[in-house]
Amino acid sequence: MLNQSIPVAMALRGKVALITGSSSGIGAGIATVFAREGAKLSLTGRNEKNLEEVVKNCKTEASDDVLTNMGDITQDAFRKTLVEATIQKFGKIDILVNSAGTTGSSPLQSTTKELYDSVMAVNVEAPVFLTQLVAPYLTESKGCVVNISSCVTSTIAHGWGIYAMSKAALDKFTRYLAHEMVSHGVRVNAVNPGYIPTQLLSRNLSKEDCAQMDSGLTNATPVGRAGTTEEIGHIVAFLASEKAAFVTGECFRADGGLTMTTPVLT
Repeated sequence: MLNQSIPVAMALRGKVALITGSSSGIGAGIATVFAREGAKLSLTGRNEKNLEEVVKNCKTEASDDVLTNMGDITQDAFRKTLVEATIQKFGKIDILVNSAGTTGSSPLQSTTKELYDSVMAVNVEAPVFLTQLVAPYLTESKGCVVNISSCVTSTIAHGWGIYAMSKAALDKFTRYLAHEMVSHGVRVNAVNPGYIPTQLLSRNLSKEDCAQMDSGLTNATPVGRAGTTEEIGHIVAFLASEKAAFVTGECFRADGGLTMTTPVLT
């Protein structure tokens, strides 16, 4: 649940937000925050049970206007279906949050083509071509894009080179797209989270590796703790709101100071 001490100004009231990867992790946290801020939501993910729970949380928070679509965001046909369904229900799209992501830890010597392709398909190809589909609607609404990247683009994380490359590509896409879309009244930014414990890590790492990562990264983070998905959600909500009307082309690090003091993550 959200920190009840944080005042809510309903900054996204009436806005239609399409959020990918919203059945768990950071995407779920973003969806919950957006619901409290009054947004109408088009949510997508691959875990139906998890997505149903996220929808329940969103409706509890504030928003009854929630559309869900289950599917694989790396597939062209599903991306088209997702956009068409959102427009059919809401008639517009104001905000696109590219939150769906995957990870994979592997040194170069043991990296497979399958791992490389799967990481790039989810973290780079899917947001690029979904944004391409949504761009005309964002131009019409003078909307915005927020990409969920990672603080690994500012440091070295042993064994995470392919993942870091994918997020670095997403950062560069963010800046180039911001330049391309600014004349159309569309803003584009990214958020680069630090250590946020989510199911994404537990699905891809052993229990022992997760525990080691949790201890190492928590201790290395100057604020002394991991971040939460809702904290990232509040930053995304700010960037998507009119309060950030003068902000575009930025990659906003939210990592508790991790990359400020830790040039190499082990």
